[in-house]
Amino acid sequence: MEELIMAEFEKTNSKPTHILMMRSLNFGLFKNLNPKQRQEADIAIQSLIDKQYVTYENGGGSECLRLTDLGYGQLYKNSKTTEQIGKLVMDAFEKQHSKSGHIVMMRNINHNILQKLNPVEKNLFADAVNSLIDQGLITYEQEPMECLQLTDKGYEELY
Repeated sequence: MEELIMAEFEKTNSKPTHILMMRSLNFGLFKNLNPKQRQEADIAIQSLIDKQYVTYENGGGSECLRLTDLGYGQLYKNSKTTEQIGKLVMDAFEKQHSKSGHIVMMRNINHNILQKLNPVEKNLFADAVNSLIDQGLITYEQEPMECLQLTDKGYEELY
């Protein structure tokens, strides 16, 4: 049950201090629970509080769980590494059977890769692209449009 509650934070790409309204849990995740399961959910919430992954707040009649730094670290502990994110970028070239000089538009990268990354991975994205550039596998171009361009070395590495 703890994992299900933490998954609710993950669905919204929560960062430290982000909240999850208790009414959202009650009318979403918990709405079909029987009384015994609901008791287990309450125990799971208390366990998350005890582990300091979340805090419970009740202000102005609005109950919520607030994600802590510790909870954030736990939530995204299995995040992709910089190298894995770089591979996703190179995979974008491979999927379109790119040759040296071919490009992948940044808007496509944003839509197909970046939107699927969690906050920790999004923070690593620029490092991953810079690493590929430093290795000479791609270049970053702004004119005439923002894109990544496959180099000769990148082509050889890809295939």
